Amino acid sequence: MPHIEECSKIAEIIDGYRGGEFGTYDSSHVERWIAQFDEDEQETVLLETLKILKRNYITADNFTQFVNALIDSDSVYNGEKDNYWRSVSLLDIQKNGNSQDELNDVLVQALSEQYSLSEVIGKESDEFIYLDDFIFSGNRLHSDMLGWIVDSAPNECRVCVITIGWYIYGQWSTEQKLKKIAEESGKNIKFVFASYTEFRLENRLSRKDYSEVFWPTDSITSLDDYDNWFRNESFDPKYRQGNGVKNKIFSSPRRDEYERIMFKYGLKIMGFSSQNSDVVKPLGYSTFRGFGFGSTVFSFRNCPNNNPLAFWWGDPTASSSHPFSKWYPLLQRKTYGS
Repeated sequence: MPHIEECSKIAEIIDGYRGGEFGTYDSSHVERWIAQFDEDEQETVLLETLKILKRNYITADNFTQFVNALIDSDSVYNGEKDNYWRSVSLLDIQKNGNSQDELNDVLVQALSEQYSLSEVIGKESDEFIYLDDFIFSGNRLHSDMLGWIVDSAPNECRVCVITIGWYIYGQWSTEQKLKKIAEESGKNIKFVFASYTEFRLENRLSRKDYSEVFWPTDSITSLDDYDNWFRNESFDPKYRQGNGVKNKIFSSPRRDEYERIMFKYGLKIMGFSSQNSDVVKPLGYSTFRGFGFGSTVFSFRNCPNNNPLAFWWGDPTASSSHPFSKWYPLLQRKTYGS
């Protein structure tokens, strides 16, 4: 098997993913995944995937560092550190996933050790924190906050939405939506968005040529099955210009080809099932028109469904008659329902 070194390095990063729930993620696992790509595509996929994982794989240590950093962040406690942490209430309102519960547990433990607090979640307050790992489209944050703002939020309060990072458009659009919900509910709510690093990635349409998501060039139109899925009079595709712009996520010499390959196999995966919904796209789930969200962020907890399908779609334990048996994932995803 060629590319043993790259497979080994990827395995080192993803070792322990989901606590080993889906088996041992060693070099053999990565080799099995990459063997599904054509031989002349494998080097590009491995080198670029390794580059992304090195920068954008959120580890368990990142979780702990994040919580410790936010306790000392004056953008959160606004100059009144001790009073703030003794009075703030953590929101526990996430409908899907466990990221908020896990982060809340880490923060509660840290606050208990520093301030001997016994009650942090769900208490009466005019200061609130919504804690999560990352904002992609912002749809989950919007869904979680909608009912709380309308039914439970005080008429006047401050809400800090704190994450490890975000995609710029997802954060901005969600902030606007939350402000509108509060205004229409007749409530004076100040929203503060904060993260402990500059982990903020570009995905605005106006900056598509410099984007830090999978955003392919028009070379994908020559792929088999492109017309079957995307030749639609109402679909107005926005392609990235392959201009070789330097990018902190992708390698400029390989980006165009990498995106084309991942899109190609996303199309292939979509062809395995006749039950794809409007949000299933080759480059990840998305409610917007386009080829998929194209996220380049990964986590030790779960692989976001906003990432290209070729990373996470499939289940090696599925029966041979099931579509999931037809693709072996690099980071198998645990769905909310399961």
